[in-house]
Amino acid sequence: MSVAGTRIPRQWPFWAPRAAALAASALGTGVLVGWWAGYRSLAGLPGTALPGGLILLGGAIAALATFQQCGSRVPRRAVTGAIWTVAVLALAGSCWLLLNLIQLALTGKVTNADGEPAWTAFLERLALTLVGALFVATALAWRRTERCARCGLSHPRAVVDVRRPPAHAAPRRILYIAYAGCLAWLPYAGTHTLGAMGVPGVEPDGFRPTTAVLVVFWIGIGLATFLLLGLVRPWGMVFPRWTLWLAGRRVPRFLPLVPVWLIAPTFVLYGLGSIVYVVLLITGVMQLPNGETVGPLGFAQPLSFSGYGIALTIAAASYQVRTRPVGTLAVGCATPDPRGEPSDVAL
Repeated sequence: MSVAGTRIPRQWPFWAPRAAALAASALGTGVLVGWWAGYRSLAGLPGTALPGGLILLGGAIAALATFQQCGSRVPRRAVTGAIWTVAVLALAGSCWLLLNLIQLALTGKVTNADGEPAWTAFLERLALTLVGALFVATALAWRRTERCARCGLSHPRAVVDVRRPPAHAAPRRILYIAYAGCLAWLPYAGTHTLGAMGVPGVEPDGFRPTTAVLVVFWIGIGLATFLLLGLVRPWGMVFPRWTLWLAGRRVPRFLPLVPVWLIAPTFVLYGLGSIVYVVLLITGVMQLPNGETVGPLGFAQPLSFSGYGIALTIAAASYQVRTRPVGTLAVGCATPDPRGEPSDVAL
């Protein structure tokens, strides 16, 4: 079967590796220039600028190997391992981004633990999140490539004769996990609500959220719950009737998946890391400054963030599988064959 006319270059397996190589090289170069100028931190972590910049440049080379002819001489496992390593490290380096965004939304500023402005670290975390997402996409695209026998390059496989699955809900166990993820916000949201009502000992340092801040906070919780439910309900695949002119149209897969895969690793890493930190504080291995103790918010926050993040990750994986188009996989190559025709090969 020929796939001539298939718009392979416009599909994400084509542009994701190129975007990842460009983003990693730009960020890595910028980090190394900053290190040369005396800035030794990356994403607020002291002493990580030099190794971080070198890892990013190495990741850019690995991303280039997925679509350049020189990469055909590198073992696929080596390229895969390098890409996933950069993806994991980049997302791990951005694990405090969620707190920065919350602080920015509530106070309009970003500070570090000492109360000093931390805009540089915030922007670096944003960039690392973007790089991590692009490298995850690159790793997935690399899995979907085939080595062309004609030109020696790896081409992304395109799906032709696409048939999209009908709208349907996730399996029951995934639904239960998603519902539990929505309820996971109750400890954190309830604690802040009690603090806004003036209950003493709930918020740290006697802080009391204003009514406006509480309204914005609950709107954010509602949007997070809406996103999670959309991944497991049929209206997350086809726009429902209440969306007016969009009703009946298919929801583009990237619309929920892009924000989910950008924020889910941050939720999971921060939530689980905070749980470990709280356990160390409770057991006496670590101590808070000035003899402070872990308050109600210190227990509620890690439980809510990790619970929602894990549920969001599982629901997103289920959504990605349930919405995957069904069709014929084909590899397109523009190299002419001896007869002078493009070699579009169906798999």
